[in-house]
Amino acid sequence: MGFEIDAKRGVANYYGVRTTNGKFGAEACDELYKWAVWDFDYNDLPTYGSNNLQHVIPANATIISADLIVDVAFTSTSTTTDLDIGLYTSAGAAIDADGLITAANATQTAIGTAGNVVTGSGALVGKTIGASAGELVVTPTVADLTAGAGRVVVKYVYNKD
Repeated sequence: MGFEIDAKRGVANYYGVRTTNGKFGAEACDELYKWAVWDFDYNDLPTYGSNNLQHVIPANATIISADLIVDVAFTSTSTTTDLDIGLYTSAGAAIDADGLITAANATQTAIGTAGNVVTGSGALVGKTIGASAGELVVTPTVADLTAGAGRVVVKYVYNKD
C-alpha cells in the first residue's frame, strides 16, 4: 500500500487497501444520520491532532447520541478512575471536554464491566458542536488505567449551514 501526505494542503492519499488503527475513527451513514466509531485501548486513548488521520465531526453538526461500549473492563490502580469523553479542535482547544460522555456517566463502576453500554448525557448531546470541527478525546480523571478497551459511537446529523 502506498501512502503520501501533502502537508501544505493537509491531504493524505492512499493507494490500495487501507488498514487503519481504530482509535482514529471511521464513519458510516444512511440518508440523514451519520455514525462515527472509535476503537481504543486503555494505553492508547483517542486524542486531538496527533497526526492527520483522526476522523473529524464537521463544524455545525448536531450530536444525536454518544455511547461507550466497554469491550474489555477498564481497571485502575486507584479504582476511582472515570472517563470524560468530548470534542477538541485539531489545535487542542476544547469544544467541550466532556460534552459527549461525562465522568458521571462513565464511572469506574460503569466502565468496569465488559459488555456495558454507557449512554452519554454531555452538554453537546442534542445540540450543535458549533463553528469548529471536533476530534474525539478520551481523558481519564486519574491517569492510572491498567486495562480496558472500548468503542465510542457518536451519531450525528451534518448541518451544512
